[in-house]
Amino acid sequence: MATVDLAAFSFIRRIAPEAEVTLYAYGAPSRYAYRAEDLPYDYVNVEEHAERFFASDAFIYWGDFIHAYDYWRNTHDPLQYSRFVFLTDLPDARLKDAIVFGGTIITNEAGQEIDALYYESFVRFFKGARAVHFRDALSAAKISPLRSCAASLGCDPAFLLEDADLRQISGFKPVGECKGVGVFFGRSPSKLRMMRFARSVAKQLGEKHAWLPWFEYPHARRRQRWPLLALGYWIRSGNADTGAILSALSGYRYIITDTYHLCVNAWRMGIPAVCIGQGVGDSATSLGDKKKEILYEMIGARQFYVFLESLRLRNGFCGETKRMTALLEKNEVVMQVEANVTAQREMALVRLADAIRGMV
Repeated sequence: MATVDLAAFSFIRRIAPEAEVTLYAYGAPSRYAYRAEDLPYDYVNVEEHAERFFASDAFIYWGDFIHAYDYWRNTHDPLQYSRFVFLTDLPDARLKDAIVFGGTIITNEAGQEIDALYYESFVRFFKGARAVHFRDALSAAKISPLRSCAASLGCDPAFLLEDADLRQISGFKPVGECKGVGVFFGRSPSKLRMMRFARSVAKQLGEKHAWLPWFEYPHARRRQRWPLLALGYWIRSGNADTGAILSALSGYRYIITDTYHLCVNAWRMGIPAVCIGQGVGDSATSLGDKKKEILYEMIGARQFYVFLESLRLRNGFCGETKRMTALLEKNEVVMQVEANVTAQREMALVRLADAIRGMV
């Protein structure tokens, strides 16, 4: 989420340079997958600074599953959480000071409407908010009846970053020549199988493959280190600096991963990213694979999506290796996906900028 939040900080300062931008987090922001000092901003615990938060001139809810039922019900105090994400303590007129951008409610289901505490706050908020631009078409469709069919489609906030924004991160230095295949797998099962697949694709492409440490915790993959060395992956212990990670990303020609925001950042940099996810996965939680599949459908990159189940079959593994190798060599397909991302980004920029300028 480092690049997601950096996008908010940078974009709002460009649109409203005189505005004071404060990034609030619900709860104590004490655990980072990256060093806090790497980034040009700090987080404020909204519960400890509630009066200051409610006195804000504008409330911009940026990315993530902030308004999803799954997040809401798993907080330590859903009623308290509603105060901040649905502004339940403020009068209806103040809802016009709220903008939602780049979030998602793909995990919401019809049965959750039974929970009156959540749903009544949800309906009131989304009917009254100034602008709602979800990052995916399914969320946009779900909210459309409450918004009188108003345009509600945006994109993932990290797509709004500009190359110059990354220079605000300590230690970031873009790599000039792009080569090799960067590989990272996070929460998915069958990691060794996926790593063999990535190695196989890299070999077919005539490229070297290497592990990209995408914001890992220090204890990650200690048991896997030796098996992975045999596959040609060196996994260092601990966390790399944020700037070093993004610098390394900028130097790869291709990315193969199971991680949503690595895909987003790669495509934004013009690096084609092959994404692997479970076809049998559902969207019941924020960790589900469907958000990745929906992203790839949205940007026209469905061909670059590989279902994990296919890699568990010998014929499927070989077939997907050949298919992905051939696809990555088709520059015209890669360029079309990049054009789709650019078009969606420009549309989202105009909508969001209009909403913010209407408030300041």
